[in-house]
Amino acid sequence: MNKTFLKLDIHLICKPQTPSFLHPLFTRMLKCAVATSTVILLGACANVKVANNIANSEDTRKENNQFTVQLLGINDFHGQIPDLSEQGGMYQLSRHLLHAIESSNEKSFILHAGDQVGASPAESALLQDEPAIDFLNILQAYCLTKKPQTCEIIGAAGNHEFDEGSDEMLRLLDGGNHANGPFIHPQWQGANYTTLGANIRDINTNELILPPYVVREVNNVPIGFIGITLDITPEVVIPGIVDNLVFQNQAEVVNHYAIQLEEQGVNAIVVIVHDGSADEYYEGETSPTSGIREDSRFGRFIKALPNSVDVLVTGHSHQFTNAYVANNTGKQFLVTQAFSSGRAYSDISITIDKTSKDIVKSSAKVVMTHSSKDLQLSDQTQGVLRDISALKTEATDFAKDLTQELIGNYEAGSDDISLGQFIADSHRLAVQADVGIMNRGGVRAKLNEGNVTWGDVFAIQPFSNPLVKRKYSGKQLMALINQQNHWSSNVDINEDAMVLISNKAIVPSKIYTVSGNAFILNSEAFSEGELVGIFGVDVDATINYIKSFGANFSLQSRP
Repeated sequence: MNKTFLKLDIHLICKPQTPSFLHPLFTRMLKCAVATSTVILLGACANVKVANNIANSEDTRKENNQFTVQLLGINDFHGQIPDLSEQGGMYQLSRHLLHAIESSNEKSFILHAGDQVGASPAESALLQDEPAIDFLNILQAYCLTKKPQTCEIIGAAGNHEFDEGSDEMLRLLDGGNHANGPFIHPQWQGANYTTLGANIRDINTNELILPPYVVREVNNVPIGFIGITLDITPEVVIPGIVDNLVFQNQAEVVNHYAIQLEEQGVNAIVVIVHDGSADEYYEGETSPTSGIREDSRFGRFIKALPNSVDVLVTGHSHQFTNAYVANNTGKQFLVTQAFSSGRAYSDISITIDKTSKDIVKSSAKVVMTHSSKDLQLSDQTQGVLRDISALKTEATDFAKDLTQELIGNYEAGSDDISLGQFIADSHRLAVQADVGIMNRGGVRAKLNEGNVTWGDVFAIQPFSNPLVKRKYSGKQLMALINQQNHWSSNVDINEDAMVLISNKAIVPSKIYTVSGNAFILNSEAFSEGELVGIFGVDVDATINYIKSFGANFSLQSRP
């Protein structure tokens, strides 16, 4: 029989729902078919059915042999206890995380990628960031008590965890009252969740100060979570504050512990890392392409990762990431980051095969924590939100004597300078220096028009760094002045790259004084200047400067 007819006959015999207008053709074909051809047709039909059954059975077997796990990624919370205007803050983030957990039948892990504390609003900072830890403690208690065995919190230390040194970080995690405490707890108990730091070692003992990883079993399959801290942390904290520690290379440490996990039979590996990049925001499922530059520091980190890693929950850059990114061998990892201050979270789904015990599929959505979104929650989780609200009230009440003090009314003017330059002016005038400086990354919030409180200014400048004054020769100062920092308004760089101070060219042999926070003036680049002294706290200089304008002020410069 003609092969074309044979193929059509098999289709018609095996698919009785074939449209009736084809049936006359089918009948004529059958009449001219020989007996052997009929046997071939019937045999072919049987083979098709068997093949379909085998394929369906294989798909069913695969589905029955796989399960999914929910990972909820957060990062750079920075003690955002107060609400933000439209999205973010502790309450809205809690509401969305609880809804995500309740809406899922899967095991859930809340993974925080560092900077849970530090650079915080006064409602957390004035209480040594204990409320920021308390926030996760409440969610962890819900996971372990009210919703047992269904969710857990695992985090990694960020660079801001070390703003006041490793001893203070460990106190926050392990418990014990601060010298200025107690605050809202008679006795601080520490964190009830796990914080990891696989690449942080004591310089004297070479011992890790935090666990490098944890392994959790879901459906009898182990999942490994490795926690990594930014390895350039000494460069982004107050100079000298972490001289007792060594921050090892991120990729080398991930490779080291991934091998250890594989030797233990752990094939599903998630890395929580306080490092990240930036990509263009979009809604929806993970993009197959990434805007992360391969030649960037973070891009090189990704390239150097081992194939055994499957997912990365990242932070530090306060940006958006949701993409598949490849290493040097072409292995692709799911990489996410969800902005900062609780404004979003990464809702990640991983599919695990029970036989290979590995992650075979992963995808994510970065979900904005809009305050207007209607989320249905059970009575149980409503109770958790009441605990969150009570924490916010306690922290706010503790800090309000300072935070609610009115210091001025901001009226934007046509001659306004930048907020960073305004702060640099305040540093200069506070100690009568020739020049003031403010690091760009130190301006953490906007200044809104209208009444300005102490808490508003503290949110802009939340580090409470010492105000430092140093001496430099004109030659030294010319090498330091550039666009990477905010300089006081009396500094001008003209078109010929000549630097002027108060409209006069810098004299190389003359001595000039510079005032700024300890973060910038104690850094390696600026430490060559002779230390004149330390004069209080930087935020106090800014507040006093605002008050000096009277009831109303604008961001104008002063000679």
